[in-house]
Amino acid sequence: MGTVKNLLDRGKKLAGSPTVIRLISNDRVMKAATGVMEARQRFEQASDLWLEGWRVLVDGNALPNIDPAMDTDEDLGVHTVQAKPNGANGHAPKPAASSNGHASKPAASSNGANGSHAQAAPTSTEEAPSKKKRTPEERRKAAEARLAKQMSQRVAISKTGGKDVFDKCFKFMAADNARKMGVYPFFRPLDFNNGPVAQLEGKEVVMLGSNNYLGLTTDPRVREAASQAIEKYGTSMTGSRLVNGSMRLHNELEEKLAAYHGKEAGLVFTTGYQVNIAAISALLANKRSVAVIDKEDHASIYDGVRLAQAAGARMVRYKHNDPASLDKALSELGDDEGPLVITDGVFSAQGEIARLDELVKVTKKHKARLLVDDAHALGVIGPGGRGTAAHFGVENDVDLIGGTFSKSLASIGGWMVGDRKVLDYIQHFAFSFLFAASAAPPCVAAAMKSLEIMQEEPWRQEKLRENFTYMREELRRMGFELGNTDTAVIPIYIRDDLKTVMMWKSLLEDYGIYVNPFITPGVPPKQQVLRTSYMATHDKVHLDQALEAFEKVGKKFGVIS
Repeated sequence: MGTVKNLLDRGKKLAGSPTVIRLISNDRVMKAATGVMEARQRFEQASDLWLEGWRVLVDGNALPNIDPAMDTDEDLGVHTVQAKPNGANGHAPKPAASSNGHASKPAASSNGANGSHAQAAPTSTEEAPSKKKRTPEERRKAAEARLAKQMSQRVAISKTGGKDVFDKCFKFMAADNARKMGVYPFFRPLDFNNGPVAQLEGKEVVMLGSNNYLGLTTDPRVREAASQAIEKYGTSMTGSRLVNGSMRLHNELEEKLAAYHGKEAGLVFTTGYQVNIAAISALLANKRSVAVIDKEDHASIYDGVRLAQAAGARMVRYKHNDPASLDKALSELGDDEGPLVITDGVFSAQGEIARLDELVKVTKKHKARLLVDDAHALGVIGPGGRGTAAHFGVENDVDLIGGTFSKSLASIGGWMVGDRKVLDYIQHFAFSFLFAASAAPPCVAAAMKSLEIMQEEPWRQEKLRENFTYMREELRRMGFELGNTDTAVIPIYIRDDLKTVMMWKSLLEDYGIYVNPFITPGVPPKQQVLRTSYMATHDKVHLDQALEAFEKVGKKFGVIS
C-alpha cells in the first residue's frame, strides 16, 4: 500500500508540474491526444462495418472505393454499376482474427451503411430471410442512413496518407453521395442575388444566408462608385501593394477607416481572410511569441496562427468567450513569452458577441496585446455600426481591429486599424501581404462608398436590429434552440449532420427559403446548425414567410413540437 501511495503522490506532483501544464496547453500535443481518444469513437461509428472501422484505427481509410448510397437501385430508384469488393485493391479483404484467435465472421457488404441491406450469409442453423419489397419511405430512410454513415466517417479520410497523395481524393465519396441523392447543399450557383430575394436555378428564394447585413451590395450608389473606378483606374492593379499595386484610392480608404474607428492608421488588404493570416504571422514570428485564442475563433485566425507556429510561435486556446479561462491561460505563460490575444468580435456561426469589456480587463492585467476580428460586427453593433469595441466603449483598449469588406461594406477585401508603427511593420514583414496582388480599384471604391452610406444612413443599422430581434423572438417562441445570439446571425441548433442537411433541403425546395447548413467538420460534433442571417432590406413579408416555413419544417423533423 505504501508503494501505491508513493506512486499516487508522485503522479499528483507530476500532473501539477509546469512541464506537464505546458504540454497540456500545447495545441499540437492536445490534438494528438484527441486523435487517440477519438479512435474508439470512430471505431464504434463503424461497428456495422467493423472491418472498415479497424482500418480507421490503423490508417484513417474509412471509405470504400464505391459509393454506398448509389450501389443499389432499390433504394435510390436508379440503375448503377455493380459494387466492387471492399478491399482497396479490388479483392475481398481477408477476415481478421477475433480475440479468441479464430477467424471472425465476414463483415457485411458496404452496400448498406447500417448493414441492413446486405447481411452476412446465414449459417446452417438459420434460414435465409425472405426478400421483402420495401416501401418508398423505407427505401428513403435506408438511403439517408447510408449517407449519414458516410458523413460521420468523412473526416477520417483526410488523415489518409500514402505514396499517392491523390489517393484520398478518389476515396472521398460523401460529396458525390449527397449530389446523387439531391441533398448536397454547398457551391450552389445562384442565377442572381438581389439582396433579400435571390434566384436559384430559375426559382425565386428568400435569402436568409447572406452577410449583406446593410443591404448595400446592389445599392445604385455603390454600383456607380465601382463602375466609375473601373472607368478611371481599370479592373486591376496587376501587382502587389509593395511595388505597383498601391494607389491614392487605397490610402484614402485607409485614412477613412482609421478616422471612423478613432485609430491612428489603417491598412487595406485584398481579402478579409488575408488580414488575419498576414497580421498574425508577421507579429508572432519567433519562439517567444504566443497566440492566445478563443477556441471558436474563425478559421482565418487559426491559419494565421499555424503560419506563426511554423516560425516557432506557440498557440494556447482558452474556453469560448470565457474571461476566467483567458486569465488562467495568460497566467501560465512564461515570463519571457509575448502573448497576442485574438478573438472574434461577433462569432460568425453563433452570432454571439465577445465579452470584450471583460476580455480587455484580463488582457491589460497581464500586459498582453489584443486583436479583434470584427468582420461580423461592423455595421451591425456599436454606435454608428463601429463594432464590438465601440459597443462596449473600449476602443482605446483594443490594439488592433480588423475585418472584411465582404459583409456590411458590400465588396471584397479586408481592413485593419491600429497604431501606425504596428501596421507599418505588418506591411513590411507579412509575406501574404507583400506578395499578394492588391485590392482591385472597383472593390476599394465600392467599400469606400458603402462606408460613407453606412454613416449617412443610420436607419439601416436600426432596421437591421429590428429585423433580427423580431426573428430571434419568434423562433424562440416556436421552441427552436438559438444559443446566445444578439446579432444579425441567428443559428438554429439541429445537432445532427443529416437532419441539418435534410431540413435545409426542405426549406429550400418546399418553401423557397435559403439558409446555410453548418455541419461537421465546419462545426464541432453536436453543434450542427442552420445558420440564418438577416439584412436591413428584408421586409416583414419575407420574415413572416420564413417563419411559417421554419415552423412547418421544424415540426416535420421533430426539432420542435
